[in-house]
Amino acid sequence: MKKGLLSAAVLSITCSSTVFAHGSCDTELHGYMQNIKDEMRAMSSDVKSGDNQSAVKHVDSLISYFEKSRSETPHKFIHDDLKGAELKSQNAEYQKVVDGTIVVLKDLERALQSGDSSKVRELFGAMGEQRKLGHSSFKDC
Repeated sequence: MKKGLLSAAVLSITCSSTVFAHGSCDTELHGYMQNIKDEMRAMSSDVKSGDNQSAVKHVDSLISYFEKSRSETPHKFIHDDLKGAELKSQNAEYQKVVDGTIVVLKDLERALQSGDSSKVRELFGAMGEQRKLGHSSFKDC
């Protein structure tokens, strides 16, 4: 039963659109988000199969992509023609969400390394919340 719940949570996260803001525009951020989606799917597959060591490698890649995406500007900010203080404020919010996601991923990495499946499930839920926050705040296309 617990494996079924974990699988459902992982599937929910990976089948949804990417974890963060990206649009149909070809931007660096969009590319990172596509890579994040692929890494999330691979990681969830590894977790389902019980290969936590391989899953940890995917978490490392995810952290790297989020670190790279931190310096990018979401398309929504360009589309909404944000400038000055408003752009600065929204970029700070975007970076805060990215940083929060990186913290969750680092916690997930530790849980995978220790084999704490209960914590892994909890952190997959936290990743889903981060995805919702990112999409609702920064995704427009």
